[in-house]
Amino acid sequence: MKKAFLLLAIVLISFSCKKDKEVNTQKLSKETSETFINFDKYTFNTADNTREKITLSKETSYILDFWYLECEPCVKQHKEIKEYQDILAENNIKIIGISIDRSQKNWRNYLKKHQYNWQNYNQFQEENDLKYDLNIKFFPRYYYVNDKGFILRKFNSFKQVINYLKIKK
Repeated sequence: MKKAFLLLAIVLISFSCKKDKEVNTQKLSKETSETFINFDKYTFNTADNTREKITLSKETSYILDFWYLECEPCVKQHKEIKEYQDILAENNIKIIGISIDRSQKNWRNYLKKHQYNWQNYNQFQEENDLKYDLNIKFFPRYYYVNDKGFILRKFNSFKQVINYLKIKK
């Protein structure tokens, strides 16, 4: 009886482990299904009060910074981004800020006041909303993207991005 119980326990553990592996594979498949951003699909508001699409340059990587003004960590990390902007540019990495602020006036004033002159866009409740399509729910959120629009890595802080890229001041 003890042997039967032990055998049953081993069989159940074996099946439960296989089931967990299947779930992990499904999660991985779901994550990799969003590895490409088709920027042609999206239009953004600019700091100059125009609307445009994001165009990626060849042989350049990008850090997409998803943020909004009421997000204290977002605003704090912009100071860090400004410190690294030139070093990143030397390594063919550009920053693209994508704000979800409702007030474009406050967003523009903030950028002007702090002289954050990397590419900055605003997109709030658009028909084609990049934040929504990427399922971004927490801020700040950073996406490291290549020149074709493929997402190479996602981060929750700018410091994580810098550590991953091994960039030194």
